[in-house]
Amino acid sequence: MKKILITQRFEKIGKFKEYRDNIDTNLPSLIQKLGYTPILVPNNLDNLSKFIKQISPNGIVLSGGGDPLKKDLRYFTENKLIKISINKNIPLIGICRGAQALNIFFGGKLKRISNHVRKYHRIFGPLVKNIDIKVNSYHDLGFFKKTLGNNLELLAYSSDKVIKSFSHNKHKMLGIMWHPERYKKIKNFDKNLIKKYFS
Repeated sequence: MKKILITQRFEKIGKFKEYRDNIDTNLPSLIQKLGYTPILVPNNLDNLSKFIKQISPNGIVLSGGGDPLKKDLRYFTENKLIKISINKNIPLIGICRGAQALNIFFGGKLKRISNHVRKYHRIFGPLVKNIDIKVNSYHDLGFFKKTLGNNLELLAYSSDKVIKSFSHNKHKMLGIMWHPERYKKIKNFDKNLIKKYFS
């Protein structure tokens, strides 16, 4: 069974203000339902490269939730994973914040937007062609064609031209600005898309 690494939030929690890794449990559950073994990535590893060598993953997911501009341990962990993905040809999917992190890594910019938190949007573009696909939306930072990073290709956008998906033109990397794990049932569209990149 293929092993998929999943990044986590890094937050100060509780009475004693402990730093903790945490994640929406729906995401590893989704990865498992798709036939993969989910493996969570700690944010404070001394040697991430050694961890990668020991695990030998078949894919990486940069998870959603949190501030993509905050330069904390998660920021540096995910940047290292993007570099490892490139150097070792490991497929990578960025979900929402993960997609934002990818865009920033490749020189793109984010802009504060409205009407994209707890909303649904129909998406357009080469990813969906003429199929009527609506996706959830939980982000207030977005990007447009002009602020998309280097070597990233637009795959889908909403009616207000906010980019909802992109891929890298040289590496097997995908960014999606919706949360496939937040639906009650896995959508076939998401299932096929994720499996395409992790095949």
